[in-house]
Amino acid sequence: MKAEMLSWCRRLGLFSEGDRVICAVSGGADSMAMLWCLHCLQSELSVSVQAAHFNHRLRGAESDRDERFVREFCASRGIALTVGAAPEGSYGASGVEETARRLRYAFFETLDCDKLATAHNANDNAETVLLNLMRGAGLRGLCGIPPVRGRIVRPLLFASRTEILEFLRAEGVAFVEDSTNAADDCLRNRLRHGVLPLLCAEAPELPGRLTEQTLLLRAEDEYLDAQAQALLDAAQSGQALWRVQPLREAPEVMQRRAIRVLLRRFYPADAAQCHVEAVRSLLNAPSPSAEVSLPHGKIARRVYEALTVQEAEEAEPFCVPLQIPGRTPLPGGKGSILCTIAEFFENSGKSPFQFAIKYAMIKNHTVVVRSRRTGDEFRTGAHRTSLKKLMIDRRIPRARRGALCVFASEDGVLAVEDLGTDALCRPLAGEPALIIQIEKEEMYHDTRHCARSDHAGAAQDPYRGDGKGTC
Repeated sequence: MKAEMLSWCRRLGLFSEGDRVICAVSGGADSMAMLWCLHCLQSELSVSVQAAHFNHRLRGAESDRDERFVREFCASRGIALTVGAAPEGSYGASGVEETARRLRYAFFETLDCDKLATAHNANDNAETVLLNLMRGAGLRGLCGIPPVRGRIVRPLLFASRTEILEFLRAEGVAFVEDSTNAADDCLRNRLRHGVLPLLCAEAPELPGRLTEQTLLLRAEDEYLDAQAQALLDAAQSGQALWRVQPLREAPEVMQRRAIRVLLRRFYPADAAQCHVEAVRSLLNAPSPSAEVSLPHGKIARRVYEALTVQEAEEAEPFCVPLQIPGRTPLPGGKGSILCTIAEFFENSGKSPFQFAIKYAMIKNHTVVVRSRRTGDEFRTGAHRTSLKKLMIDRRIPRARRGALCVFASEDGVLAVEDLGTDALCRPLAGEPALIIQIEKEEMYHDTRHCARSDHAGAAQDPYRGDGKGTC
């Protein structure tokens, strides 16, 4: 196996002359085979090899046994070793596997080396491909485990588990077994113990063949990424701003690829297909000012002929008494509210930012403009609906909801920006009414609140302008 590893490392250019290489060694068969093989190949690869072991402290005495084993092996073979351990109390009731991985890689980051070698093998790669296939992965998921990721290299990725065990027996190198690997409490272990052996019985060379196949797919994936990046570069018109037309004119397959590459600027892992399609829908959206919500508080936004991805803006809560009649500035200089009193109401308003409220419904003739609150309710007809549910039903973006003006008296909500006047508070012709005019600069110059092509229900509200919405 030494010759195969030497060929693999040279073929993929895993190491450069003079590299200081640290092998991540658990004590298991894979990591011991990798460590011993690389240790024996130091001269041929022109590298220096050391080892590192991290004690996760998850298996009690067994974890300490693994650490002792690695220490004794490295001492007996003259291999320099660095040992780390999880601090006491590192693990909560859930997320143990993810916490262990985070602690392990945090330890690896402290190591002074040019390359960090991990012992993923061809069987691990085959399991990863099967897992991704089951989850509905695209081309990137079918590329399996990358041979190189930053300074992390996988010099054992070419070898099957069977080849590794045969090498250890031939070299007389011992290893320890992790008892948790025998359990079938996770999908990967079930594939390892039940599915992959059946596939290998039909095609013994399957792990190695899949590794070669994933190398080809990875090369094609990287080529397509390069083409997508070229498209993005041609479309870019500013920081985090891309022209829609070049993206719209590209083939659909390249649109998806370009959007996936674009989103990698904002996320460490590839975006889910549903988010890619949501962003792609903005390219041909009927509204020139639409937006979609993305994970972790980000928004993809179409602003006329430009596409951008930004942090969602969380509006600060506010509550300001209205001057009736008169003009009331909104907090932060974001506009104002103009209030007038009509002794005899006439439904003649043409502005989508104007509301009429039955004057008799205003307790103590006092109204505040504020942000929405938990428990707010609103009537579009005979029944009350929570304001939160109504905003969701009307597809008002999460980031927009906290910035909407809610007009309320001591008895509750009277009217809401983007929704209109509460059904019980709508004046009849000839009745005294409070006329509220919202004047925000963003209504005329900033289209970031327009996340949908329609405002469901607006056309049915005669107390909110002509029902054409706010876009």
